[in-house]
Amino acid sequence: MRIHLPDKDLAQTIALIWLGFLVAGVVAWLAYSYWRKRHSPPPAAPQRSYSQQLQDRLAAGRGTGKQKRRGGSVKSNPRRH
Repeated sequence: MRIHLPDKDLAQTIALIWLGFLVAGVVAWLAYSYWRKRHSPPPAAPQRSYSQQLQDRLAAGRGTGKQKRRGGSVKSNPRRH
């Protein structure tokens, strides 16, 4: 039985397409790494102490000045006498 080989022109076209994808990926990766070296992220803020974080959380809860409502509107939950 004879082995059927794919068309030579088709095989070369597919190989060139894959090679193009590979080259495009490498170029994109190199461009990204070059850009990241020139545009490094800003330095992170130093970690605050636990007491400072706690003060901020407590102040945020008190800062609004509004009381939480316990029920819905009067129409949806009328009082019973």
